[in-house]
Parts: sequence; structure tokens; C-alpha cells
Amino acid sequence: MTIAQHSVVALLAASLFAMGCGGTAENSASPPASSSAGAAPSPSAPASAVVATREVAPQHRPQSDIEFLAAFDLKQAPPPVSPQLRHGIEATTADWPASLYVTFSTPGGTAACTAALIGPEVMLTAAHCVPVQGGVTFKYKGQPKSYVATCTQHPQYVSNADPSADYALCKLDRKFAEFPGFLYETVDTAAMASRLNQTVVLTGFGCVSDISGAGPPDGKYRIGTNVIDQTSASPVNPAFGAALYAGSQDNNLFTLDDPELANLCPGDSGGPALVASTADFKKRVLVGVNSRVFYRDATRTTYGASLVSSTGTSEFIDWAKKWADPVPADPTKKIAVCGLSGSPARCRS
Repeated sequence: MTIAQHSVVALLAASLFAMGCGGTAENSASPPASSSAGAAPSPSAPASAVVATREVAPQHRPQSDIEFLAAFDLKQAPPPVSPQLRHGIEATTADWPASLYVTFSTPGGTAACTAALIGPEVMLTAAHCVPVQGGVTFKYKGQPKSYVATCTQHPQYVSNADPSADYALCKLDRKFAEFPGFLYETVDTAAMASRLNQTVVLTGFGCVSDISGAGPPDGKYRIGTNVIDQTSASPVNPAFGAALYAGSQDNNLFTLDDPELANLCPGDSGGPALVASTADFKKRVLVGVNSRVFYRDATRTTYGASLVSSTGTSEFIDWAKKWADPVPADPTKKIAVCGLSGSPARCRS
């Protein structure tokens, strides 16, 4: 994640309060193609004729088995006035016990994905973080063995019908062994349009620079803030092109392209995007899944705004509730998901 000196503090003060081995993957498919760059359109061009001038950076997808690790186990505890990293801050990982991360090899080098536990048997990540072939597991230090996760990608993503449906729900082979103080992230399903102009907390394990290809993740879990500037339901921004808006992609939250604010890198994919009600972020709800990031211009040398897949759309809510209740006639099969299904204990609020 790219995160700027003074940006987190300024945003919080101004606007925060205004608002395991061998798992299986189901529905695996090649990731949808990203949008293309092109010449700037005429201001009078209809939306259908708009040619985007901002290109979505390629998504990195694991090809074989992956094992997520707990951000909690990084034992990060930066001092209260620690030096700011570019566009963000190192997280106190004790405050993020439900966050998971994984690194994996790609032809272009080391990549990363992030995930969150949202119930005693449930992990949420991006669809493109599910391996093409192979299993998904995760482990916590001190626990006897890894958890095996069976992941289901959203069918609209699998079919390439809607790349913004970049969600995967993963069921664990057993209930997570909770420890004192542990809290699951809670999914919020308020309408996507309600997120406009809200401050959003971005989290992840990606790069630390705006510069494309500046290097692999450096082993730190980071947090930072931005503002939701548009959604899929907003009027088409010619810079991004009509293909990212309603009718083509129905779940996008767009952040501001501001070099002073936090934005995603490809390695932050799958991590939770949240809205917090306290300055320390401890009271928060999950409002989306980190999905993609734009190149700032046609040179593809720097990253710009981010795309988050909203949890406040019917495309997500209907699918997730059906996933959590696979046999409606048998309530014993229902899967508890914080904010979505049942009433699990230890849900963050």
C-alpha cells in the first residue's frame, strides 16, 4: 500500500468523524481483462464512445497452493509518533487480528494478497487472490496446524461478466481458535451510494511507493485513509471510461487520485476496506474488498486511484447470503458471518 507523510493525521482530524494444507478452490477461472488506455475523448462524446485515459494495472494471481499468515504474528508495534512511510503508516498489528496476508511468486517477481476473517469459519478475500490451481490455507503461530479453506469466487467474476465482483468467500475446515481480545471484521451492507465522500481506511501488505515496479512487499502491514470519490452508479468520468460504471461493472468504489492520500498497490488485493467511527480505527466496519489500482497515466510508471469492490450492492449481498445458507431447509448448515448471517460472537462493531 502506498500511504503520505501528514496525510493520515490530516484526514482523521478533518473528516473521519464526519462520516492447514491442501484446501480446494471452487469456480477458479482466469481473471477478467483490465481496461485499456487510449486517447482523451472529446468533451461532447457520449458515454458509450468514451475511451479511457486511465488504465487499470494488471492483477497478480497465484498459480498454485498458497498459505496466508496472520498479520497479528508480525508483532508490529510502532511508536505513537513513528516516521510516516510514503502515503501511510505501519499498523499496530495487535489491532488487526483478523487480517491475513500471503506472498507468492509470479513471472514478474514476488506478489502479495490480503484477506480478513469475518466469522468463525469464514475468510473474505478478492476473487483474483484464489489460485488458478491448488489450495488455500492459513495459519496462526501457536496453533497446532493450518486451517484449510475452500474458496468460492463470485460467479460474475468467474464468467468475466463483471470484474468488479472481485469477491471470494472461503469456508474453513474447522472453527477458528479464538484467543482473548480477538474480534472478527464485520461486513456492512449499507448501500454503495451511501459511501460517497466518506473516509475509507485501506489496509494491506503491498508496495510502499507510487512507482510501478519499485520492488516487492517489504514485510509490513500498513493502513491509510482516502475518500470515496465515485461509485459505479456515478456519472461516467471520461478518464476512467464507461466500462467501469453501472451496466458493465456494478460494484466499484473509486478513491481520490491524490498523491497525499493512501492508495492501493497490486499486493493489497483482497484486504478489507473499512469505515471507522473512532480515530484509532478500533470501531470499524468492512465496506469493501481491495480490488484494483489505476496507473496514473499512459506511461504506466506510477499508480493512481484505487478500485474497491463494495459490499453494499445486491450483487454481493444476494450472493453472500446464499453462500452462507447453502441448505435453507437445514438451519444447521448455515454459516455465521458477521454482519450477514447468524449472530456470531466476537464481531467488531
